Amino acid sequence: MENRIRELREERGMNQDTLAGFVGVSQQKISRVERNTENLGIDLLIEISDYFHVTTDYLLCLSEERHGSAQEARLRYKMEEYQELIDNYESLNRDSRRLVLKLMRAMKKIEKEEKELL
Repeated sequence: MENRIRELREERGMNQDTLAGFVGVSQQKISRVERNTENLGIDLLIEISDYFHVTTDYLLCLSEERHGSAQEARLRYKMEEYQELIDNYESLNRDSRRLVLKLMRAMKKIEKEEKELL
């Protein structure tokens, strides 16, 4: 069976370990899914679909269209959300912007540490 996950991963020049890190599973899980020895599962299907910005139907080889109307709607929603964040950030004074960046870095560090504990 054709494996679109492998194709998309290789298009980006990624190894299995890198993809696994982005979607929160082990490299072994990605390997088994790519070899069709293990089912993808709905949660992982959605994670990979979101990561590569393709439809779940495309990943499952049910469609040749990478982007469907639902995918496009989700991307538009994200763009609107990001634009709101940008607008809010740009409306802040210089000191507040620096504080926001420090807070974001601290939050990212905390999340990374929490993930390593799991």
